[in-house]
Amino acid sequence: MRDRKRDYELLFIVSPLRSSDDEVNATIEKVTQMIETIGGNVNGIHQTSPWGRRKFAYPMREYAEGESSRRIVTEGYYVLVDCALPTTQISELERVLKLSGMILRYMVTLKATQSVPVAAVEPAAE
Repeated sequence: MRDRKRDYELLFIVSPLRSSDDEVNATIEKVTQMIETIGGNVNGIHQTSPWGRRKFAYPMREYAEGESSRRIVTEGYYVLVDCALPTTQISELERVLKLSGMILRYMVTLKATQSVPVAAVEPAAE
C-alpha cells in the first residue's frame, strides 16, 4: 500500500545552551536528513525574522550535559520547516525529535489547504 504524503509544518526550538551558529546549522541538517530518511521532502526552512533567537513567554527548565540539576532557560532558537511527509511516519519523526538533546520543544502541524469559496469566484464577463 502506498503511503499518502501530506504537507506539514514542523516548528522546533533549539536549546540556548547549544545554539551557536554551527550547532544550530548542524541541528537543522540532522532534522532535514531525518525527514528525508523517513521518505519526506523539505520544502523550506525559515529561521529569519520572525523566527530565530527569541525570548519565551515563560521560563523553562532544561538539563545541561553533565549536571544533575536543571537550568532555567528564558530564550531559544526557533526554526520552522515546511515539509511533505508520509502520514505513517509522523510518529517516527516525533520519536526522534523527543530523543534529541538539542531540541527543547517541537510541534508538528498539518498545513491547512487553502480552498476558494464558491461564492468568491466571479463569473467570466461575456
